[in-house]
Amino acid sequence: MRFSLWVAGLGLLALAPPAPAGEAKKDGPVDPTKQYQVPYRLTVPKHILIRAKINNKGPFNFILDTGAPALFVSTKVCKKLGIEPDRKGWGTFDRFEIEGGVVLEKAKGRVDDPFQLEGMNGLGLAGAELHGIIGYNVLAKFRMEIDFTRDKMTWTELAWEPKAPMGLGGRGGQGGLEVFGTIMKLVGGFLGRKAAPDVVPRGFLGVDVVDDDGVAVVKSVFPNGPADQGGLKAGDRILKFQDRSVYGLDGLQRFVQRVVAGEKIVLLVQRGDDKKKMEITIKVGEGL
Repeated sequence: MRFSLWVAGLGLLALAPPAPAGEAKKDGPVDPTKQYQVPYRLTVPKHILIRAKINNKGPFNFILDTGAPALFVSTKVCKKLGIEPDRKGWGTFDRFEIEGGVVLEKAKGRVDDPFQLEGMNGLGLAGAELHGIIGYNVLAKFRMEIDFTRDKMTWTELAWEPKAPMGLGGRGGQGGLEVFGTIMKLVGGFLGRKAAPDVVPRGFLGVDVVDDDGVAVVKSVFPNGPADQGGLKAGDRILKFQDRSVYGLDGLQRFVQRVVAGEKIVLLVQRGDDKKKMEITIKVGEGL
């Protein structure tokens, strides 16, 4: 249990503090015309995930982290975009466009793979591949209002420029903590986790089934659908699914939700007044 809690909090570990002690942030005048509605969602460990385009390519997935002193973009994405870091590891992004209308011209960011990012991707904690972290030097330019009952945040641009991040030299400057990223990748691979789960089309049978006193009974069959082509008929009582007993509509649904397009399934059904039993083979179609 301790391991699980530590992993869930991985992305909350801060990088170096961005501003010297005692520095006070000034609000600056607010321009209500520069207000944006930024769509977001929460990852499993409750990080805020948003999307952004870089140089009109993407979208890419970023988490927000005020503990990160700067914008971080993964080396893989930068290589794909042809962005080369300078000798200190910084890159310039001509246009960094956050979904919702926020546009940063000539944005500076680190071309790097922070251990938090590698760790979360290694364990698939975000439910999608993460491509970077949006940190303090970007977030501090906005007043942000977050209502977790809504799916959008309100960002209002401030007439205030945060100080440049301090203490970020060349690569590998994470105090040895980058090894955790590698460890989490290995753990994720061992557990079979993926940053971006494979997209598998949902199986489609083309049949409407009702529950009749604990028995799954076919109400109707979609014309020319997989079930119709396999010979299933209205009124058939489904007794077994792939040689496993079916107990009512709920039991059938638990089996059906696991099938994928192209799979062949065998149903044992009871048909007609004489309750004749027969096997029906259906090739599962492709749903949404």
